Amino acid sequence: MKKEKQPSFDLIRAVSTFVIVLFHFSYSFVEYSVQGNYIFIMLYANGTWGSVFVALFFMLSGASLIYNHEDMTLKDVPRFYFRRFLAIFPMFYIVWIIVYISNSRLLGTWHWGGPNKNYLLSLFGVDGYFMHHGMNYYCIGEWFLGAIIMIYLLFPLLKFLFMKFRIPSTILLTAVYIFNVYRHLLSSAPDKNLFIVLVKYYNSHITVPDARSLWTCIMAFWIGMLIITYRDILIKKWPALAALVVFLIMTFINLNLNDIFSATICATALYILFSFCSERILRIKAVRWLVNLISRYSYGIFLVHHVTIYYFMKRFCSITFNIPLSILVFVFVFAVIILLSIILTEFTNLLLRRVRTVPKSS
Repeated sequence: MKKEKQPSFDLIRAVSTFVIVLFHFSYSFVEYSVQGNYIFIMLYANGTWGSVFVALFFMLSGASLIYNHEDMTLKDVPRFYFRRFLAIFPMFYIVWIIVYISNSRLLGTWHWGGPNKNYLLSLFGVDGYFMHHGMNYYCIGEWFLGAIIMIYLLFPLLKFLFMKFRIPSTILLTAVYIFNVYRHLLSSAPDKNLFIVLVKYYNSHITVPDARSLWTCIMAFWIGMLIITYRDILIKKWPALAALVVFLIMTFINLNLNDIFSATICATALYILFSFCSERILRIKAVRWLVNLISRYSYGIFLVHHVTIYYFMKRFCSITFNIPLSILVFVFVFAVIILLSIILTEFTNLLLRRVRTVPKSS
């Protein structure tokens, strides 16, 4: 039985996509040492907006998956994996191949990313996630893609734990998350149980930055599952008002909190706020049209936005900017990103439809 559509999903996806593109556009002014005044949407009092809206994306992923696959059984897992593969990899491969060929022509070699084994990281979509380990053939997207792929692989297990052992799993995951964020709490802890040993081993051997750690990503994903499950309690007037207060405090008052912890708090507050306000906001026809457009092509936007921003900023970096000009350039670049994402998405969908309709050989 098809579930009722949650309008908050599209709103959260669209706003997160827009802000992340704006965040990276703002950062490109720093990367290219652009002169003058420009829009600079990067920092809030306790961290970076990029971290907040990436956490919000993970929460949305957790909420949408548990909402749409709550009744998934073990026999449904292969179908789930297959559909996730089709949703992620064909579009990723198309863009990766185009940018890889472009980079190879520019650099004069096909092996600019190191030994051949590094191609495997791109094949599995985790080249951005493991970029800190050294040069590989990372071309598009960012670390988020690799993290969400690994979480999709873990989703059947996470769903089982969520449905059967929700309270103890939440406590354990929260403890791991806190120890990961505040490592000094763990460094002096004696190795008296398996939990401490495993977390210490992970922190010592899986050299992924804390913001990209699977503990961090799964925590946000799990919070999304909790919020959508208890939406009848959380998506109300007073919880939304409390979320607004928390968000404003975090935005304007420096509490000297860890950036990862701050991002999780902010993202949770935003999720509750957007969920509470979504129906009212989407009553505006123009807003609803724009939200649906960005949401529908959000994955394509995610794949092409880095390359597109860099392409144009390399050509604009010699200009002395002012605020109106930077806004105008952003609108133009964002429009190009949307256009490219539409072409990419529709071409991939057409290609997949053609493949499915090819008759099997006898």
